[in-house]
Amino acid sequence: EKGEIKKSSLEFFDSIRSSGIIAMDLEDGDELVAADLAKDTDAVVLVTEEGQSIRFAVGSLRSSSRTSGGVRGVRLEGEHKLVSLSVVVPNTFLLVVTVNGYGKLTPIEEYKKQSRGGVGIKTLRVTEKTGKVAAAKLASQTQQLMLISREGMVISTPLKDEDGGGLPILGRTTQGVIVMRVDEGDRVVAIAAWE
Repeated sequence: EKGEIKKSSLEFFDSIRSSGIIAMDLEDGDELVAADLAKDTDAVVLVTEEGQSIRFAVGSLRSSSRTSGGVRGVRLEGEHKLVSLSVVVPNTFLLVVTVNGYGKLTPIEEYKKQSRGGVGIKTLRVTEKTGKVAAAKLASQTQQLMLISREGMVISTPLKDEDGGGLPILGRTTQGVIVMRVDEGDRVVAIAAWE
């Protein structure tokens, strides 16, 4: 969540003990946000809680040993945190949802490749009303979206319904629309999308 990323060969994970093995050396106070399978020809997009995102080539990362730390994927200001990593799939949308239940879809093509380690570009306009970004992931309009709140409330909605409604496709710098109404003191903590 401090914005570091690393790439390790799957060969390092051929033999995993029942107690597990180290996959990344984390600094004190840091936590793992995500892991995914990728090739050097792929790109990844990272999203921060403050609504910034950065897309860069996996090939720009050097391969590291299992036990090494990472390198800067995105530059964070102050105590800001990284909330997601996704391997880019062409012709999909970046789905972004905030802690106060606002969400939107933005075509992944609006996120041009950059150099790793920068501050990135805006992916959602974070305001007091929207709250910070809770989660982000790549999705297609044929999928269903599920949102889960800290207090255990769950809703499910199609990303695009038969009437052409659903989550709107909006530009990077917009704040989105209400997808889930959360009670005072509650917040969205996780999302899932599936066919």
